Amino acid sequence: MPAITSPAIILVTGVTGYIGGHVAQSLLTHGHTVLGVVRSESKGEPLKVLFKEYGDKFHLVVVPDVLALDGYDDAVKGVTGVVHVSAPGPQKSVTDLPLDALRPAVDGTINLLNSIERYGTKVRRFVLTSSALTCFEPKEGEYTYTEADWFDTALKIVKGQGTKANPVIIYGASKILQERAVFDFVEKKKDRLGFDAVALLPVYVFGPPVNTFVNIASVKPGSLDRMYQAFNVPDGKNLPDRVSADILVDVRDVAELHSRALDTEEAGGERFILAGSLFHWQDAWDALNVEPKFPGAPVGTPGAGKQVEHRLQYSNKKSKETFGFEYRSNEETIRDSWAEFLKRGWIASVKA
Repeated sequence: MPAITSPAIILVTGVTGYIGGHVAQSLLTHGHTVLGVVRSESKGEPLKVLFKEYGDKFHLVVVPDVLALDGYDDAVKGVTGVVHVSAPGPQKSVTDLPLDALRPAVDGTINLLNSIERYGTKVRRFVLTSSALTCFEPKEGEYTYTEADWFDTALKIVKGQGTKANPVIIYGASKILQERAVFDFVEKKKDRLGFDAVALLPVYVFGPPVNTFVNIASVKPGSLDRMYQAFNVPDGKNLPDRVSADILVDVRDVAELHSRALDTEEAGGERFILAGSLFHWQDAWDALNVEPKFPGAPVGTPGAGKQVEHRLQYSNKKSKETFGFEYRSNEETIRDSWAEFLKRGWIASVKA
């Protein structure tokens, strides 16, 4: 499928989120016009302020019910590309049919694809934000995950345990079903569709938030919360849990690769792991204590992170080669994140 060239009109779901906000900003810097999907006009107002420097390049599209069969019908008209960052969370109240708890992420996505088929006549590419967790099938010994891997065990666990399964496993299973639904949809209808699909699979996403209106007190468990907890550990003496097979990716890199996924022709029909470098929290503290140092940053045990064994890894070879991309270092990600948190007053031990 021909790549999308700038300027184009791109629909972005999940635009109020941590990743979605960065994706919108990246697309805007590439010269695209962004239509950000929100559930209400009021919820999207802060985004208008955030992106006011781009003039009439950013608009809100209100979709009150993303699970409605016709919810996206009007939203997709006239757009050239769709970036689907959001996905409704699993329904924890469903217990009789375990896999039904995962249906919202799939159904909302299929509804969006159906709307594109009916009314998105100009759409040329659909980019899905999936997760590297979809690859995390248990392995023995040292192993490097690639795009060929699938975490099918997650589906079996959720089918057997239902909502009693680990929330991370439930999330992974929902993303697997969502991603497969997208590729199945496009494959079955490829002879009559005018668009193809790309799936991006980021590992654990860190980095400074772009959303100036985010209140840390209301942040749900996830990347921002994990950084907040880690940055407020006294002197790094009690390190947080290890992160997603010990590897990170910067949210700004994730956003940039969403833009490149739209304009890189050979990306069509492919899935890409988005991953930076191996990581340990001590590495974060070390990064904060090199010149110029951040006063008040945790110290921990300098250098100890280099001695940690990383048995499992993710390969970023495919994404680097296809998109001609080099990922930021963990040091840059951590230092920029600390600086942003400090500016916002989110680090209790240090006065901004």
